[in-house]
Parts: sequence; C-alpha cells; structure tokens
Amino acid sequence: MHDLTLTELRMVHFKNHTSIDFTFSPKLNAIVGINGAGKTTILDAIHVLCMTKSYFHNSDFHNIQFNAPFFVLEGKMQANQIVTPIYCGLKKAEKKVFKTDDAEYTKLSDHLGRFPVVMISPYDRNLITDGSEARRKFMNSVIAQSDKKYLEALLSYNRALSQRNALLKYFAANRTFDESMLGLYNDQLVLNSKIIYSARQTFVEYFEPVLKKYYGWMAGDKEIVAIEYKSSLHEKDLDVLLNENLDKDRVLQYTSKGIHREDLLFKLHGEQLNRVGSQGQQKSFVVALKLAVFDSLKNALGVKPILLLDDIFDKLDALRVEGLIRLVNEHHFGQIFITDTHTERTEFMIKSVNEEAKVIDLSS
Repeated sequence: MHDLTLTELRMVHFKNHTSIDFTFSPKLNAIVGINGAGKTTILDAIHVLCMTKSYFHNSDFHNIQFNAPFFVLEGKMQANQIVTPIYCGLKKAEKKVFKTDDAEYTKLSDHLGRFPVVMISPYDRNLITDGSEARRKFMNSVIAQSDKKYLEALLSYNRALSQRNALLKYFAANRTFDESMLGLYNDQLVLNSKIIYSARQTFVEYFEPVLKKYYGWMAGDKEIVAIEYKSSLHEKDLDVLLNENLDKDRVLQYTSKGIHREDLLFKLHGEQLNRVGSQGQQKSFVVALKLAVFDSLKNALGVKPILLLDDIFDKLDALRVEGLIRLVNEHHFGQIFITDTHTERTEFMIKSVNEEAKVIDLSS
C-alpha cells in the first residue's frame, strides 16, 4: 500500500485563477479564504488532473477563465518515489490535450484509476435530493476507477442503448418495424448488462458495512443507516424484460427497462433518507459515503487516493465535526486537501491533527 502525493500544481486561466503556483504538504493541506477566493477551484483542478474532467461541470469550456482563450493545468504526482508530470490544456474550439510524462492519451479513459481521488463537496447533496441518474453516476465513477471491464461494458451498453432508442424513434416516425434490427442492439445490451449488474451488486455488498462504520464514527451508533441496490434485474434477465416491454418501448420510443434505470436507495432507520434525515444527518451520510469510496478504491488499487474536502464543516454540529477531525487523523488516509472560510477553526484543527500540515491563505 503506497501513498499518492500531488507535490506541485500550476493553474493558468483556470476558472477565477489567472496564473498561480502551489507546492503542497504530503499529508494535510488547508486552503483558507473568503467565499469567491478560488478555494474550490484548486480542488477541482486536482480533480481534473486525476479524473481528466471537472467535478462540477460537464463541459470543459466552463473551466476557461472569462475572456481568456485557453486554460492550462500542470501537476507533479508522486507515487512509489516515481514522479509523474501531468498536463491538461484546452483552447477554445479545440480538443482537450491530456498528457502524462509528455505522452498524450489516445483514450482519456486510460487515465482513470492511475491517480485515484475522492472529492467531498456541498454539491454532493444532489446524491440524496436528485433523481436516480446522480446515484448511478456516483456508482459508475467509483467502480470504473478500479474495474476496466466495467468501464468498457458501460460504454458499450450506452452506445447500444442510444442506437436502440434512435431505432425505436425511426420505427415510429416511418410507421415501420423490424424486430431483427432491434435484436442486434438487444444482444449488446444483454451481454453488457450482466457485467454491469454483477459489478454493482458486488460493490453495494462491500460498500454498505463500510458506510455504516464511517457513519457510526461521525454520528454515533444510535442512528442506523443502510444502502439498497434497486434493479429490475433482481427478478428477471434483461432479455426477458426487453421482450416483455417491447410494445411499451415502441409507444414510448425509448428503452424503459435496463441498468440505465437502476437506483441506489439511501436509508435512515429503514426510511428514505431524503424524507426523514435532517441536514446534518444527510451531510454526515454523504461524508460517510465518500469515505467508504476512499476505502473501496484504496483496497482495489493498492494506493491511498487523494482526499479533497470542500467546505465540509458547514451544517455539521460540533460533535460531527469532532468525529470527522478524528477520522481525518486516522493513519490510513494519505494526502488530504481541506477548504474552509474560517481560518482560526482550520488552524486549530490542523495543529491537533498533523504537524506536517500546510495552510494556504488565499486572502493574503
């Protein structure tokens, strides 16, 4: 088991930073400053270098500073005493360039899992409040970092799904139907769904006890949490479901059953968390969820992911903050980045946690 360390970061025209350089502690880094100072932007830049994309935006062009023609991110990642330079650059109206050791990737997906990262952000509350798509994305992003077969199956499944849906629309528009053409895409969906379904089942089985452990450390053992995998494939194979729902799909003009319709149910005392959980309970659940992701990636990849904690003290009471600080002090975490608007609170926490810590004050 080895640690992963981002030693240096350079940002040019990335969001609200024109040009700025940082060196980091191998353990704990606290980034402090008022709202709008660009604290979260630094964490997102680290996320881009690890995951090839922003945590917050689907479009890379949103990361280019207003009125600037491009952005550049450069970092140096150290693992097992080997230093790897990472480069990400994007010019307006051009393709993103992503390189390690000066070699450009032909497929960005090849970078996933090399430098694992876990981000915990106020934005994560969408995992509880939004629809099932947010929770599927969450599952996919975690499993894909450590399972290349899953990622390949997911990409193939989504291609076949898009083609099947386009064919259903074509049939409706032209008042025609050819079951054999549909069967080609059905076969691809069925084949890939087995790989995806199996991986998701394994993931949830491993994940739930780890989630409960972390939630208990933060909130005490009196609050009982659970996670449930909701899938139509529990009852029937996808080929059966596609056949049973063919008439319905022709009317709807899209595929109504499959792994693209699955969900994760988050529970507190047996009830839906979004219905019965307070803001503090929901935030604690999300933090525990992400710390369980950390464990999952660490065990699967044999490396401690970089942990990014964005403004996580907001809406947590003193007991939960104390529990979280105790957790962060645990030796099994590697390099950690924390943002906070309260400089005094951060400095107090850092002194109690690690003498190697570094405070980066963006307000000065």
